[in-house]
Amino acid sequence: MEQRDLPLSMVTLVFGVLSIPLAFARQLCVPALIMAVLAMAFHLWGRRKQKAGSYSAGSLRRSSLGFKLALAGSVCSLTMWILWATNALF
Repeated sequence: MEQRDLPLSMVTLVFGVLSIPLAFARQLCVPALIMAVLAMAFHLWGRRKQKAGSYSAGSLRRSSLGFKLALAGSVCSLTMWILWATNALF
């Protein structure tokens, strides 16, 4: 059976990677949080689809790395959002 890429694994990785630097821009911390949440949702959806078929190890690695980066990005963006909202940062 031919192995193929997990659906949205590259999107998960890109959203996870971009959520971290965007979290530190004042106007972009909310979109960064949204991107991180979407990356986590895509990862979970892809893992559910994984049970139905055979996917390449590289795409599974990309998806899980994107998930881990999205977790870090969501923590960073949520922290920065709270700091900006409370005027702790000028």
